[in-house]
Amino acid sequence: MRGFKDDFDAWKGSLSQEEKKMIQEQAAGEFNKKFRKSDEFKQDLPEEKIAAFSKILGKFFDAESEDYKKELEAKTPEYDGLLKKAGDKVMDFSLKSKVIEVDRDADRRYQFATMKNRQAIAKGEFFPQSSPIVERWAIKNDDAESHAKAEGIVKFMEKAMSDPSCPADAKPYMEHWVKNGIPAVGTPFEITVPMMLVNQLHHMNDYVNKGLAEMDDAAAATYLKDKVPAIGAEVIKFLSTNYASARDEVEADKDTMKAFFRSQKDMKDKTKADVLKELWAELPKHTGKPVPPLDDEMLAELAEEPAVIEGEFKHSWGTADKLYKSEAIDAFGQKYLLGVFESKAEAEKAFADWNSEYEKARSDMKAEMQQWSKQEQARLDKDTTGQERIKKVLDEARR
Repeated sequence: MRGFKDDFDAWKGSLSQEEKKMIQEQAAGEFNKKFRKSDEFKQDLPEEKIAAFSKILGKFFDAESEDYKKELEAKTPEYDGLLKKAGDKVMDFSLKSKVIEVDRDADRRYQFATMKNRQAIAKGEFFPQSSPIVERWAIKNDDAESHAKAEGIVKFMEKAMSDPSCPADAKPYMEHWVKNGIPAVGTPFEITVPMMLVNQLHHMNDYVNKGLAEMDDAAAATYLKDKVPAIGAEVIKFLSTNYASARDEVEADKDTMKAFFRSQKDMKDKTKADVLKELWAELPKHTGKPVPPLDDEMLAELAEEPAVIEGEFKHSWGTADKLYKSEAIDAFGQKYLLGVFESKAEAEKAFADWNSEYEKARSDMKAEMQQWSKQEQARLDKDTTGQERIKKVLDEARR
């Protein structure tokens, strides 16, 4: 407050005890009607002290007035604030391309595996893990000990191949390692293993180790030597056989579905009515029973529709192993599906073509906006009355 407190304390200190007492009594009796009529209430301070106090109050109000004006100016909006804040920023409105691989074989496997699992659960059973996904394992081979262990595994494979219980689909992998052997010490190498089967074997191993941990050392050692090898062999055989059977079953269903869609015949000159008539003629041969006649009105409607709709003959969604989805992503993260294609090159070309049209449209719009801006500016330049009115409003708002 620009020293108001100091000035007021100094003025207050200049008062005598009688003057201070008088002021306090007058303040205390301000709302007392009887006191206000008394001579004590009507007494006043000397003129020089009243004048000094008036100067202090004037100084205080002047300071308050300046502070108020500053606050008012601070509250006045910055009308060009948005332009100043965003004017130096250039937003990139170009599109980004994204090509997503769609594994249709994986979709089909999942569909059949899920269906079979639900059917098994309904019977109180379980359908084995069937995913053919594999993972690569790096095998330790950096010293003589690890190399010897790897060679021991190959020898085990050689013996296992001659065992009648060896799964047929495992033999080709075993033959590869038996034939080629283990690389020299220090040479890194990897093997490919079925991930789902290996996960189950890991669970089996954890279960066995948990049981052994609950035994005393002597009993665990005996059990590990006498029982675990035979039990492990049986469990591994059981898991491997079930896994291979389920995997092959799902794979066969997947191949059958693709073969079904690929077997579609191109019947350009036929209608749906023709197809239905042929189907109706074949039914008695398979059911051994006559079929009722087809409705003429329905046949007339179907005769208007082609047997094969244009663009749907052997549709890639049913026949392809993999497809590629092309997307365009704008500056705000919005995605636009451009199509699903049989090759990555086609998906990339779809984006290139679409983006070319988009950039052309952006360029045309920019030119149109520039032309419109010039027209509007010319119109505003002519309207001097409107300009003065706007300036006046802005000036008044800034006061």
